[in-house]
Amino acid sequence: MSNLWEIHSRMSSQNSVKRKRGDATDQFEEMDESDPFRDSLDTKSSMEQRANNALLYNTSGFDQQYQSSSSQPSFQSRKEKVNAIVLRSMPLAERARPTSLDDFIGQNELVGPGGMLRALVLQDTVPSIILWGPCGVGKTTLARIIANSTKAVFKEMGATIHGVADVRKAFEDAKNLFQLTRQRTIIFLDEIHRFTKAQQDIFLPYVEKGTIILIGATTENPSFRVNSALLSRCRVLTLEKLSIEDGMDRMIWRAARIKWRDILEMAQERMMPHELQLLETTIGKDDKDIDTWVEGTIEPAAVKWLVDLSDGDGRSAINTLETAIQGLSTVILSDDMDYENSQGTDRSQQPPSIVERLLSAKLTAESVKNAFQKTHLQYDRQGDEHYNLISALHKSIRGGDADAAIYWLGRMLVAGEEPLYIARRLIRVASEDIGMADSAALPLATATYQACQIIGMPECDVNLAHCVVYMAKAKKSVDVYKAYGYVKDTVAEEYAFSVPIHLKNAPTQLMKDLGYLKEYKYPPSYPEGTHLDQEYLPTGLKRRKFLGQFPVMKLEDGEWQQ
Repeated sequence: MSNLWEIHSRMSSQNSVKRKRGDATDQFEEMDESDPFRDSLDTKSSMEQRANNALLYNTSGFDQQYQSSSSQPSFQSRKEKVNAIVLRSMPLAERARPTSLDDFIGQNELVGPGGMLRALVLQDTVPSIILWGPCGVGKTTLARIIANSTKAVFKEMGATIHGVADVRKAFEDAKNLFQLTRQRTIIFLDEIHRFTKAQQDIFLPYVEKGTIILIGATTENPSFRVNSALLSRCRVLTLEKLSIEDGMDRMIWRAARIKWRDILEMAQERMMPHELQLLETTIGKDDKDIDTWVEGTIEPAAVKWLVDLSDGDGRSAINTLETAIQGLSTVILSDDMDYENSQGTDRSQQPPSIVERLLSAKLTAESVKNAFQKTHLQYDRQGDEHYNLISALHKSIRGGDADAAIYWLGRMLVAGEEPLYIARRLIRVASEDIGMADSAALPLATATYQACQIIGMPECDVNLAHCVVYMAKAKKSVDVYKAYGYVKDTVAEEYAFSVPIHLKNAPTQLMKDLGYLKEYKYPPSYPEGTHLDQEYLPTGLKRRKFLGQFPVMKLEDGEWQQ
């Protein structure tokens, strides 16, 4: 009977909490169905509702703290819990975004003390700009910081989800606002390169008249992917990859503090009063104490691995960090049976308490590597990095550095580059950089191309590596390559001389009568070794030398020798 009474009391309390909910969710329901913001608010409402339900019916969570208490938690406490769960559901990279230029990581030449962009932001005179840089370097974050630091209205759009019609409407709204209030609008357009150059023409009149401040973000070279007329009206700011020198480790620590605080709060919800007291005694309750504890949960080597593996991509580093810490939280927050199953411990022994698991948690370099699963490589088959890497491979072969050459080959293949593309470049390298110094390089490159066609990846990777190493170590000669370039210049710049008459073909009697081939000396008719004084170039180019300008070079003891 007492059990039934407890269930009845619990359900009554839950229904009371439901009836008392006077938060923003009730306000959402009163909105007109035609309101354009209703869909997004409904989404938030449904998230809060699911989170609230999880809290109301969770018997293993924080409710256990109150089962021995005379009263249920207040509505305000439950509302805070709902908000906490909604916040935790957001990606860590989003929550860890800096909100001011002082907290922004990297790009010191632009936003550091004395930086050009910092000065423009402080003066509230930011012009239309194009932010160009690889993923995860802060393009979106910087645009939001600019918006928060100025008096302009901010609207964020993405070329992947918004079409030209959406952008035109936003521009018209900004124009109307400017005419009514003289307030300008910052329109941030992510991945602006996804619009064709013709579509980008719609930006021109608004940018030119100053109706809007356009901030475009792109990972592609604006010179090729952004309308030249638009480029001339915007400033292009280049954002570089992040590094440890830029403070990327500080960004990782900041994100780690957010994630570990989440775990700490969730662990506290599952603790008994004596465990809470033990935790407070061990860690402390001030923010500084908690930050000190967080620093002890992560090995410095793990931070270094995060920086190295992310290849300058801040978002990737934080996502990997979140995955790694999430793996630890699964162990910390699991019940005793799940812990025993996951750890393979002896069930006859008492498993460690949640406090002991929390205090012993440590993020190691190995856990970071496991979370990463596959090395993150900045690569886009259609982007700049595609051409940067093949250029690095080519130049490494030309320079005779076999180790560097095979490394760049691996970078491309692991990232998914088409092997035939690499093989075609190697055929070119065989004649351009090796040439007559080692004529075997060309058939080897051709055979490598055929091998890639026949067996494909992953088996053909070693064929490509074989060819790359051979070419890097081979003697080098650019004589043929340079000579042909000289010939092309000569043909383009000099008079088109006619073929000497003794070299012209004479298939008809008339041509023979005109003297074609008359003075031609047929070499096989002369004894071997006979020097024939016969000119094969046009008269205007007599004795011109195209070849022999560049000697054969061989790498010996780290230096090129003739």
